Amino acid sequence: MRYTIIFILSLVVSLLTVYCLENGIQIVFTHMFYVPIILAAYWFQRAGILYAVGMGLLYLSLVEVISGYNPNNVIAAIGRFVVFVIIAAVVAVLSMRLSTQQEEVGRSEEKFRTIWEQVQAGIILVDAETHEIISANPEAELLIGYPEEEMKGRTCHQFVCPAEKGKCPVCDLNQKIDRSERVILNRNREEIPVLKTVTETTLDGKRVLIENFIAVTRH
Repeated sequence: MRYTIIFILSLVVSLLTVYCLENGIQIVFTHMFYVPIILAAYWFQRAGILYAVGMGLLYLSLVEVISGYNPNNVIAAIGRFVVFVIIAAVVAVLSMRLSTQQEEVGRSEEKFRTIWEQVQAGIILVDAETHEIISANPEAELLIGYPEEEMKGRTCHQFVCPAEKGKCPVCDLNQKIDRSERVILNRNREEIPVLKTVTETTLDGKRVLIENFIAVTRH
């Protein structure tokens, strides 16, 4: 699809260039070259720079063939050719940097996902304001007996935490839970003793509680 778009734009720009030059128009239409050049540099990076060189040479050739040799026109065309290449180079460099950053973010997300899924401790993210569960890792699903999708959006009170509404140890009672022995509720409303740690952080501008717990006894 990208190659098709670039081909169509190149054809349109070339035909427009021929038309304008045959009618004595030397300016304005050249700005149309920026559209395929910028897209090619963004999509294809180094190859986009070569494309800009090719389009610049095409433009120079059309100017000389159609308009005839005119020092002023040739100098102006060479200046535009240089601008085409510079713009393509700048866009290509920015595109390569963006691609590198996206790859780094992707690798970081993959590492986080691996840790999130493999860590041998239950982890639940809870909205500190509404006490609604945002996310839960596989170990938390295993201990509690609910899949993450069923936990999302439900309040932790009388669900995984036996504390009454308005008496959250962290948010309401200002208690510090750091490897404290607590209990969580599983799907069968059974209390499971765990070593629990709760810390508060900010994610996407919201206060979030990170609850992680390890069962005191395992079968």
